Amino acid sequence: MLKKVQLRFTLFCSLAAAVILFVMTAFCLVISERGLKNKNYADFQNNTSSILTYLDSQSTLSHTWLSQMENRYRLTIDIRDGDSPLLYGTLHEHSLLADTLAAARETASEQYNLSAGKASNRVLLSQETFCFHNSQGQGYFATVALLPKGNGFLDVAMISPDDTAAKQILMQRFLFGAGAFAAFAALTVFAWFFTGRTLRPVEESRRSQASFIAAASHELRAPLAVMLSSLSAVRDASPDDQPRFFDAIESEGTRMSRLISDMLLLANSDSHTWTMALAPAEADTLLLETYEKYEIPAGKKGLRLEILLPEETVPPCMMDKERIAQTLSILIENAISYTPKGGTVTLCLEVSPKHLTFSVSDNGPGIPDPEKEKIFERFYRSDSAHHDRDHFGLGLCIAREIVHLHKGKIQAKDAPGGGCVFTVTLPLSQQSLPVR
Repeated sequence: MLKKVQLRFTLFCSLAAAVILFVMTAFCLVISERGLKNKNYADFQNNTSSILTYLDSQSTLSHTWLSQMENRYRLTIDIRDGDSPLLYGTLHEHSLLADTLAAARETASEQYNLSAGKASNRVLLSQETFCFHNSQGQGYFATVALLPKGNGFLDVAMISPDDTAAKQILMQRFLFGAGAFAAFAALTVFAWFFTGRTLRPVEESRRSQASFIAAASHELRAPLAVMLSSLSAVRDASPDDQPRFFDAIESEGTRMSRLISDMLLLANSDSHTWTMALAPAEADTLLLETYEKYEIPAGKKGLRLEILLPEETVPPCMMDKERIAQTLSILIENAISYTPKGGTVTLCLEVSPKHLTFSVSDNGPGIPDPEKEKIFERFYRSDSAHHDRDHFGLGLCIAREIVHLHKGKIQAKDAPGGGCVFTVTLPLSQQSLPVR
């Protein structure tokens, strides 16, 4: 399902990028093409003005120089003395462009009132530069000028095809298009990986929820099965046997209630509605009370429970005393459960200028390094063969949530002499700690 969402997000981002790239590319092309055309037109205008200035200052025309100007600037120069073409034009067979030259002179006459028939009173150089299209639709730059010479004048027409700009524009369009396509492809790939990375937490959350529901269903099914079978057995049991089945129903009901309570705590944590009743508390007193609570249960299992308190005065710490006591109870119950008979469970409190640290250590089998983080996941059990019905695999997860709400840290490490030690580190300065 999320793959479809990722694909749709990618398509949406790609289409949006394509539209933006198209608009930006078209806008840049319009500006670039306009600038290129203006530049070519300005270059043509400057070149023809230089040629006319030179011609106006000369008493004789140099065919060699005119030929050089044509080749250098890609021009066609046609000079007429009145209605008669000069020898230069006939030598270069400008008759091949006669129609285009005639169209240039006609345009100058109609649009700019510049023609040989209207030049009888002209005594200064007159010229007009413009763009036009010949009869075949090809674009040209043209300069038409009248140069006074003696008692007459020279009619000069210079044209240059506008194909240079067209070729440059075509190349620009190709380069812009290739760049836009490359950018579109890169953005599409980026969108695919970016949306995938963005949706990864959603996928992990979905998997976590599915795993949580499956594990919770499994844990709830077992007590329900015992309760239903016990109820069925009660109907056929003798009065002397009925209390045994009622005890089983009560035990499984209590177990189910505790499981549901743990699940509700985690649900409140997920929805950020789990509140902390923060108040100054004495950590050493809290640890001593917890020790006294579990001294007898540990002794019944053949374990020795020890406590180590600091000699210096322990400053009060802002905490939810009941929640921290719950965390310590979870850690001690796990230690008692997994420590073999004859082992030792040690409670310890250490104080530093900025933190205080509770620790619960045992000399049991310990926890493999790859599982030291997994044990805090919901319904995870380090020993899959361990069938303690009083443990659902939620305790350490609840403990971690409580510690995180106190802006603290909980870790599992190897004990120096073998076994495992859980440490809970809380900051001493928590006056600004938010309550959720």
